[in-house]
Amino acid sequence: MMYIGKLAELTGATRKAIRLYESLGLIPIPGRNGKYRVYSDSDVVLITMIRRAQTVGFSLAELKELVALKAKSNKFPMEMANELIAKKREKLRKDMDEIMSLDRRLTDLEVELKRNFG
Repeated sequence: MMYIGKLAELTGATRKAIRLYESLGLIPIPGRNGKYRVYSDSDVVLITMIRRAQTVGFSLAELKELVALKAKSNKFPMEMANELIAKKREKLRKDMDEIMSLDRRLTDLEVELKRNFG
């Protein structure tokens, strides 16, 4: 059992972020001890996973379905998580291809400018 300050300290999330995760349904509504929210070790794991996923480009909206399925089945949906990761990697590769193509076109422009004006 822990309060929001301890949860924030353990996960690196701000209190505001934790409340946002609650309001979006990314973490379960915590129990209460009087007027204070009470969190568990499973909340630490879940918030840590959410923050880690954000650092590799997942939005909270992308994570919502995954977290909802976990809450419903009380089991982490590995197959869905792997699908989301595969889609994210596919988009990343596409973005990298587009960036490399743009880089080649910039090189071509540089060569053309040197040839015509240099």
